[in-house]
Amino acid sequence: MNPRQGVMSLAIAVVAATALSAFGVIRGTWAVGGSDSSCYALMAQAFANGRLQPSTPLAVDAPWPNVPVTFAPGGFIPSTIHSDAAAPICAPGMSVLMAPLAAMFGQDAIFWLTPIAAFALVMSVFAIASRLSGGMAGASAAILVATSPIVLYQTVQPMNDVLTAALWLAALALAERSAISGVLIGLAILVRPNLAPLAVVMAAMPFIERGIDARAWRSLARMVAGAVPGVLGLMLLNRTLYGSVIGSGYGDASALFSLANINPNLTHYGRALFQTQNIVPAIGLAAPTLFQGVQRRLSVVLLTFAIFAIGIYLLYTPFPEWWYLRFLIPAIAVLLVLSGAVAVNLLSRASMGGLIPIAAVVVGILSTRIAGEREAFKLQEMEGRYRQTAELIRDRLPANAVVITEWQSGSIRFHAGREVVLWESLDPAWFDRSLSWLRSKGLQPYLLLERREEPQFRDRFRAASEVGALDFPPRFDMNRQVRIFDPADRARYMAGEGYQTENIPLRQGYGGRVRPR
Repeated sequence: MNPRQGVMSLAIAVVAATALSAFGVIRGTWAVGGSDSSCYALMAQAFANGRLQPSTPLAVDAPWPNVPVTFAPGGFIPSTIHSDAAAPICAPGMSVLMAPLAAMFGQDAIFWLTPIAAFALVMSVFAIASRLSGGMAGASAAILVATSPIVLYQTVQPMNDVLTAALWLAALALAERSAISGVLIGLAILVRPNLAPLAVVMAAMPFIERGIDARAWRSLARMVAGAVPGVLGLMLLNRTLYGSVIGSGYGDASALFSLANINPNLTHYGRALFQTQNIVPAIGLAAPTLFQGVQRRLSVVLLTFAIFAIGIYLLYTPFPEWWYLRFLIPAIAVLLVLSGAVAVNLLSRASMGGLIPIAAVVVGILSTRIAGEREAFKLQEMEGRYRQTAELIRDRLPANAVVITEWQSGSIRFHAGREVVLWESLDPAWFDRSLSWLRSKGLQPYLLLERREEPQFRDRFRAASEVGALDFPPRFDMNRQVRIFDPADRARYMAGEGYQTENIPLRQGYGGRVRPR
């Protein structure tokens, strides 16, 4: 490859990586929503503030049954060690990496981490594919990964999938710098421990070029030494959070992994992968038959890496939704590396090298279109209600407000900084008494319900509480998606005192800005 082509290939990769990262910032959700993002964000917030985990003194004093469960926000379980705290379901690694950003730039800076990881992922892909088949292979692989529907879908969310893939792919790309590669492996295990078996595959990397000699063994030793701090950090956090170095918020691994899961997962992942990536990843399977020498050994290791990563999740609890391809992003990225290298090799042999950039761009456009059809560009709008609702609570409700909610419990804790009580775990017989107890503590309770939650809320509480019927107007209605009730309003409303519900449309976007601390 001539120097000019090398510079051009690198430029293409940098553009692809920058575009994906910018997409993550500009179209990012900038919101904590479901249980996973709540877990990462609240743990990062705690770490940044010098605490180990979210806690509340209310969990110690409240008199109703199952108190710890009612105060554990989405993504958490009651701590078995600290009575006032909640333990995360998620692994702590992503929060550990988010925390310095939050401490230095404010809590919204946690949303930078995924776009940064997306940039690193694409550049790592470029480096590996270039090593296999030259700069054009690297540029092609960078485009394929940067436009992958599942990568686009996850880049806009504060989740650990893109970060996990970036750490493993960077470890592969920097395998020759074994100590650095080891550090990345340790961080990858800290972020997602169930992929730790991939370290066995990584152990083969020092022997690819050197063969089995003393230098290779020394490189492996440096790699292991580099990984040890991350692994020890995970064990220490597990022991502190769960009381065991192999503890986890997910519970018993035997309940999560089973041979019986293989067939449904093959069906779900296979269908989703074909529908979003067509046969492109499968092209990479031909790599070991095309390359020779070091490139062949590298392609075998990469293919083994992908097989290991996929195999781990074939055993995992099945999820039918297409976006659970997010678990497989490390494997998908590696397969796209191999596919780009194979395509460039074959087209170059056929003297059709001019088609390489055209093919990469066409596939990239089609992949981006598929991502759009699967709402990757709408997630900011769809998730916006979490942040806007929490900011309404922060700005419009009194400082002593405590929110009885469920689905939005994590977002309220993070964005509004208010105490929450989870109604699904609250004993119906204690509903009215819980309101009275909260008021006795100088707190003002409010109800926050998504419209889809209201029927379940009524079914649970209306027989035990007049407020549980929700037969009075809410104070706020967020675009007919989320409603906020003041329980004290019911008596006034039934007595004929009228008041208007404030209807609030959802605003669009957040501009990717971090507010001053």
